[in-house]
Amino acid sequence: MNGRSIAGKMAAVTATSIGALAMVVATATAAPNPANDGIDNLTKLAGDDVSAKAGVSAIASFTNLVGADRLRTVSAQFVPFSYAAPTFGCGSNGPITTVIAAATFEGPGPRTPTSLTPGDLRFSASPMQSGFALASGLNVAWVNLNTGLSGIVALDDQTEFRTPSLSKTVHSGAGTVVASMWGSIDYPGQRCVMTPTVGTFVVPDLPVQAPVAPGEPAPTTTTPAPVPGLGSGEAVRPQATEAAPAPAPVAPPAPTTTQPPSALTVGG
Repeated sequence: MNGRSIAGKMAAVTATSIGALAMVVATATAAPNPANDGIDNLTKLAGDDVSAKAGVSAIASFTNLVGADRLRTVSAQFVPFSYAAPTFGCGSNGPITTVIAAATFEGPGPRTPTSLTPGDLRFSASPMQSGFALASGLNVAWVNLNTGLSGIVALDDQTEFRTPSLSKTVHSGAGTVVASMWGSIDYPGQRCVMTPTVGTFVVPDLPVQAPVAPGEPAPTTTTPAPVPGLGSGEAVRPQATEAAPAPAPVAPPAPTTTQPPSALTVGG
């Protein structure tokens, strides 16, 4: 065995050792990845549903393309989904149209009776189609990249008139949420089939108690003004006044009697 063969074998052994050591180090230092855990859960929830698997695949592709670490640090609030979803089977200018998907979440500032609970995320769809929807077959898959929470829900909320509102509210919690929407919407004589669209939403971490609106007076309590001579804020009882004595009864005057004359003179 010459020196060249020995050197080649030593190099091969060294490379194999370094590779094995790198695998051990990588395995030992692997950190939990909430994003991957959430996507894995979505894959299990999708099961054999072809359309659900396509929606989950859109989330996974988008997350891998942009990078979960970069998505977690997004500071802007992306309200609409990234692109309008191509939709087939309906439309005023032919059997092709689009559906604009969006999400709404509570931001900082004063709240109204219709405000969402902090940590909630409401998904909605707006098809470019006239008329009222008869039924909703839309679905949303979502994953919180910061916590790993995820789920697949149907957009089955209804309006006060019992018609589909094409919306759904979920509790995603605070963090960066990546979502995908797909499905179908039934209209009189038409069915719109929506292909998956993907969006990113930053749900802020807000307290449940809403701040007071600017200019709104704080509630105050009215206290009686202190009476001079007494302690500040001291309750004062009204002082009873003594009744004036009743006037003494006046005795009626004694009756007068006529006295007879002391002498009587009789003329003759």
